[in-house]
Amino acid sequence: MNYIRMTVEGNRLKINEDCITTGGSVNYDRCEFTFDDEWDGFEKTAVFSLDNIYYKVVIENDACIIPSPCIEKAGILQIGVYGINDEDVIITTNSVAHHVNEGIETMGEWIEEDSSLVLNAVKELKIASEKCLRELSNSVSAEIERLSLAGEKESELRLAPDWFYPSKFTDTESVKPLSKANAKYEQYLDFRLNELIKAFPLYASREKIGMDAGEENSIYAYTFAPQKYNKTILLVGGFHALDKTAIIYLSHFLDCLCRDYKNDRALEALRNNVKIVVIPAINPYGINNMCANNVNGVDITYNFPYRWEQSKSYKKGSSAADQPETQLVMEFLEGLKSDKLCAVAELHANNFAYSGCTIYYPRNHDGCVSNFADFVNNFNHSEAYDDYTDEAILAATDNSLLSCYAAETYNINACQLVMTTNVYGGTYSNTCVTKYAEFIGNAIIALAQSSRILPRRKPQPFIRCFSWHKNSDTDSFVVNAVDTLEKMPISACKLSLDFPAGIHLTGYVELELSESCTVKLNPVLYQENSPDRDHVAGVGETAFLHELVLTAGTHLIPIEAALRAFYTSYNYSEDNAYCGEVKLALMLAASSKAKVKVNSFVFTLHAMPSDSASVIEISSPIGLSADYSTDDIPTQEIKYPKDEFSSYELKYYL
Repeated sequence: MNYIRMTVEGNRLKINEDCITTGGSVNYDRCEFTFDDEWDGFEKTAVFSLDNIYYKVVIENDACIIPSPCIEKAGILQIGVYGINDEDVIITTNSVAHHVNEGIETMGEWIEEDSSLVLNAVKELKIASEKCLRELSNSVSAEIERLSLAGEKESELRLAPDWFYPSKFTDTESVKPLSKANAKYEQYLDFRLNELIKAFPLYASREKIGMDAGEENSIYAYTFAPQKYNKTILLVGGFHALDKTAIIYLSHFLDCLCRDYKNDRALEALRNNVKIVVIPAINPYGINNMCANNVNGVDITYNFPYRWEQSKSYKKGSSAADQPETQLVMEFLEGLKSDKLCAVAELHANNFAYSGCTIYYPRNHDGCVSNFADFVNNFNHSEAYDDYTDEAILAATDNSLLSCYAAETYNINACQLVMTTNVYGGTYSNTCVTKYAEFIGNAIIALAQSSRILPRRKPQPFIRCFSWHKNSDTDSFVVNAVDTLEKMPISACKLSLDFPAGIHLTGYVELELSESCTVKLNPVLYQENSPDRDHVAGVGETAFLHELVLTAGTHLIPIEAALRAFYTSYNYSEDNAYCGEVKLALMLAASSKAKVKVNSFVFTLHAMPSDSASVIEISSPIGLSADYSTDDIPTQEIKYPKDEFSSYELKYYL
């Protein structure tokens, strides 16, 4: 048997012992792997590729046979490994190259008497193999020397090997007509996109997918697809008139993708593996008429059927998805779902000064947030900003947007990219076009790297129980608060989440009273930086508050609470504080100071996963008990949660 022996250390795969492989061998060539501790608990799969054709083989007992189709002919065989564990964590390695030599033909008619044929073939194979090894050694040495020299030049040092740097935009003549206020929708398509489908007909194409609401303008989808791809990403722009500038930035990125990919590792990976579909302008009417709405006066951005009822935009339409443009995107998206769709991004531009660039991810679906965080840090790394508004920031959103709708409906990664056009020298400056092409390109790369088409493993419900009992008479918690509720410190606990969930708390508290008095007891579930249910709101919430008149003695008081919990959230303030934990605290007060002690408590948290972190409703009958007869069904008032938008959301979206 032939053996290629390799070691895997974290994400790094390397060949320790190579061998000579000849084409035509079947079930003879094997790979043996030595994995470090990071791979414990992972189901491992080897990936073999030759001429962009991929084969996957499950690794059993740290070994596998190389599929015979991979070594039918001479060439460079790429070998990589990935693993998936029970917690849905994926780990991948780099690929390593293994040379496959030309083998003798084993099929067809043989001349048995001519033994010199085989001897000559073996001799030629040996010469070819030695030549190949010399050439490969020289190539590796040259690459090491190139990287060494590049490392000595500080100006050429990159933040990361997969960071995309676009070629500098210099075509000011082409962009001048687009800077005019009366520039039309078709001019932005002609700027670069229509040129690319003519110059690269085997890679780029265009199709008409429908008409806008006024039946005046055609809406197009541009596709940039290699012959074989393993992921599809949809980009949609042109929702508002100002978003037309984003078409310029996107077009420069796509121009680099078509023309410069051989000189850029990140672009080459996109070009060879990812299908990118672009709807550059979903609202041609808005671009032609310099407005934020379509011909019906509706802002398409907020017309999608995700939390449409909660949206405060006064231009959101009469009902969810009631506009032809919205329906067009939804139908197109539905058609892509079986075409390895893994991510969606919408592109916007504005003149606000919250930041130079903002990337919003759906708050209920943050599968890409770690990559986005690294992307934002890298994007800001080399800039000397005069003002915080020039920086790129990462934040979450929860509105009736395409990105939120796509993440919720198809369980895929999505984001909204917003570019502020009054930085980097202005909308049409060379620096601005270059910088935003870098922003868009690396955001797409982040999506491609962290998105996948495999369905996510559905999280399971779980239960956590907490209990405490005093160890001595002096160990009790004495309630000193009279006018306001105070926190019982030892009752505090937290629960980490990695999925949105509904949390239900049940339990009891043991109270000891030395005299009769009124006791207030409030179990508070909260997430510190959640706009729905932060600590301040939790303290003021009365849906779960007990106010009891108790006699002297010992009492067991049942408690209950509920929370709509997110596994990721931001507080929408300037510091963008992050939360991923549910916290609990018992709040107490008594009408008489130091007359009430807490001796013990027991409570249980039931976590019920929900793809959309469904709203938990606490309702109460309206009116008095005497208002209703036997057959009446009381009218219910929903007391919690109020589900209002934060001041930040109102300020930004309205």
